[in-house]
Amino acid sequence: MKTILLMLSVAISFNVFAAKKNLELEALRVEFDTFITDEKYKPYAKAQKAKAKAAIEELYKKSRRLKEHAVYMARHELNSAKMMAEIEYLKQQIISEDEKLDALNIEILTTDAAVARWEADKAQLLLSLQAEETERERLEKQKALELASKKTDEAEKKKAELEAAKAYAKKQEKVAALAKQEADLAFEEIDALRRQLESLAARETADGMVMTLGDFVFDSGSANIKQAAIDNFHKILEFIDGYPDRSIRIEGHTDSSGSEAFNLGLSQNRADAVKNLLVEYGIDALRIEAIGMGESMPVGDNNTETGKAKNRRVDIIILNN
Repeated sequence: MKTILLMLSVAISFNVFAAKKNLELEALRVEFDTFITDEKYKPYAKAQKAKAKAAIEELYKKSRRLKEHAVYMARHELNSAKMMAEIEYLKQQIISEDEKLDALNIEILTTDAAVARWEADKAQLLLSLQAEETERERLEKQKALELASKKTDEAEKKKAELEAAKAYAKKQEKVAALAKQEADLAFEEIDALRRQLESLAARETADGMVMTLGDFVFDSGSANIKQAAIDNFHKILEFIDGYPDRSIRIEGHTDSSGSEAFNLGLSQNRADAVKNLLVEYGIDALRIEAIGMGESMPVGDNNTETGKAKNRRVDIIILNN
């Protein structure tokens, strides 16, 4: 009787163990089927998928003694296939993003080239207009002189020459007036820039005292400091001279227009330009650190022109020691 009960117990245990194994096999197959039908991973890890499939199908041929290890190996192959598919998918995503970035950089370069061509055409047109105006004035003067030379009466000839000279002088007055107007506008811009620099105020932050230079110091899209700003930099130097023992950090910032890489480079170049100017004015270069922050730290809304103008700045920070 005990022998029979023992045999029944062994049989039941075997059936339970077999059922458990069968459930594991089915779960493994379902997991594999779900994986290979996932659109995201279909193109990837084909060799690993084939190995995982073969390992799962081989499970049904294994003996009970070897099946537990075979299940482990089949799951290992499936996990390897999943991992390889994910790696290949991510690599493809990186390639795709790099292609987008390359396309964007090409678009930027194309736009820059178009702008350069436009500027060249504009300069050529201005030169042509100036040459035409000069030639027209020369012809008019020559015509007036020829007309005067035809007059037999010396008085009339002198009078004609005088009239021609007056007309020429009048035109020159107009040219001089235009030149004066342009000079006045230039002086007004310089004076406005000087007033902006002189009105700069320092503010205290957790890092130290900060003075902010707006984008009026630089030409648009350039790291060249305007000569008028250089000539009126004394307010900045007075600010720095007030803290002779402190280190200085110069941070360049931009708005979000253009690519992130371009903005980062522009902000670094502008920070370097301010640093170089301070060094030329006698500030110890070892005290100064210049950092380009790009578009990462806006202080205004990049969706508005006013906000963008606030974000285009260079902060001169007298660090707390």
